[in-house]
Amino acid sequence: MKITIIFILLLVVTLTLSAQTDIALEAPGRTPRFGVAEFVVRVNSPSFKNPFTEVEFIGVFTANNTSIRVIGFADSQDGSVFRLRFSPEVANVSYRYELTFKGGGYDRTFTGTLQSKSSNEPGPVIVDPVRPKHFIYEGSRKPFYHLGFTAYNLIDPSNDDAQVESTIDYCRRNGFNKVRFLLTGYPRDFDNRKSTDVDHGVPADPSQALNYGSLPGRLNPLPAWLGQPHHYNFERFNVTYWQRIDRAVKLMRKHGIIATCIIIIEKQDLPKELGVLTKDEYRLYRYAIARLAAFDNVWWDLGNEHNEYRNTDWGNTMGKFVKAVDPYQRLTSVHGYDKFLYSNSKWADFIITQQYGDVQDMHDWALKYWAVPKPYINEEYGYEGNTDKPVGHGQNSIWVRRCHWAIAMAGGYATYGDWSGGVSYFYMGFPGPGKAAVQLKYLRSFFEALPFSDMTPNDSLIIQGFCLAKLRETYVFYLPQGGPAKVDLSSTNSDRLNARWFDPRTGKYQNCPALHNGKNTVIAPTKDDWVLLVRNGKIMKG
Repeated sequence: MKITIIFILLLVVTLTLSAQTDIALEAPGRTPRFGVAEFVVRVNSPSFKNPFTEVEFIGVFTANNTSIRVIGFADSQDGSVFRLRFSPEVANVSYRYELTFKGGGYDRTFTGTLQSKSSNEPGPVIVDPVRPKHFIYEGSRKPFYHLGFTAYNLIDPSNDDAQVESTIDYCRRNGFNKVRFLLTGYPRDFDNRKSTDVDHGVPADPSQALNYGSLPGRLNPLPAWLGQPHHYNFERFNVTYWQRIDRAVKLMRKHGIIATCIIIIEKQDLPKELGVLTKDEYRLYRYAIARLAAFDNVWWDLGNEHNEYRNTDWGNTMGKFVKAVDPYQRLTSVHGYDKFLYSNSKWADFIITQQYGDVQDMHDWALKYWAVPKPYINEEYGYEGNTDKPVGHGQNSIWVRRCHWAIAMAGGYATYGDWSGGVSYFYMGFPGPGKAAVQLKYLRSFFEALPFSDMTPNDSLIIQGFCLAKLRETYVFYLPQGGPAKVDLSSTNSDRLNARWFDPRTGKYQNCPALHNGKNTVIAPTKDDWVLLVRNGKIMKG
């Protein structure tokens, strides 16, 4: 009996020691501020039934009496690889870390130090604490002028890495510094369309379009998990797919582009299948944060058009959860329709609306949120198409440009998408042939050269247009229809004004007749939309 007990104890000890020696940590010694230090645990002979549910991998990093808790994640289907990513927010300090790996018979703690180095990186984009309607880079403290691009299915399996890189390069060349894309994709069942079909756009009832947003013949299952359409295993993530997301986010970061990660989207059955605030839903958000939060170019969108499948209680609950889990407090919001439901919610860092309308509507809707101390973004004011209608999807480049300028003239920001010819480029993640993209690049460069964050809407200073001004110093007048307009420059108190016309189609300036302190009548060079920039060359005292 004693021999049997001793044998059992020896067996337990042997198995325990084997489990402890079968695990190894690869740890970096230093990384730049805002960079990513990646800690890798390798398990030689994993015995996990499910590494996504059985293992807890936690890191605590301490410096200057401040501790940051970071969660790791399984990065292999069998549990042989786990990663934990940490991004130091302070330069030239030594972080002490303690990494704990528990589960599946393992209980290991690793300790060490990580040195953060100084860096010239601008750092993550944050809300400007002094001017909360706008953004700045945390590191450089320079303004960030948001110009977004919609590419929902950018990481779809039908888009190989070359296609993803091509789309990101398109954004870089056209001045888009934010891409909003889906983390989870669409659950597609079948595709009975012919390859010659061109109607890939938004159908009358998108919920019935099981291949909504894809070209004929490009049939793909929901890629974020293992399984088949409507029978996915929400406890097992598709690691290969998430690794593609890693690569895309890294490439965007290289090009100075924000990666807005839309975690789920409306229509079809995914929100219903995940359930509301279930273990599966929480697991998805936690895994996304574990993988991606360390990249300083990541923003979170809790769900696209979430009001179709979730209520405000869900939004507030999940928003607080994301902020609690994300150690870096990356900018977070949620996409709905015309009304933003979280103006008073602390977790919601910026405003998202989806509001269609003509130029005046776009301007007025942004002004409705001027009193809310958060940046305003109209993420979907109408995708570019080929029609002359001024409202909604399908508007031509002229109306896209005018609507985007109207939003900017209210101190807001916006996001572009291309739907040219009825093809949903904005869903497929392709660069479309839309003409407005390069013109919006000129809009961004125009406002980046001005003190945009210090300028406020002052439409009372113009008849037949909009005005954004830093009173006494800089005035921007936008004439959506060109022609004559009356502008009031009485507030300049100046004996010298410098005025130029800016062409929003070409990004070029041309001279303007001299203007004086007081009321002026100006006439745009053509009947197209024009921008009049007036700067005070000398401010009179008193």
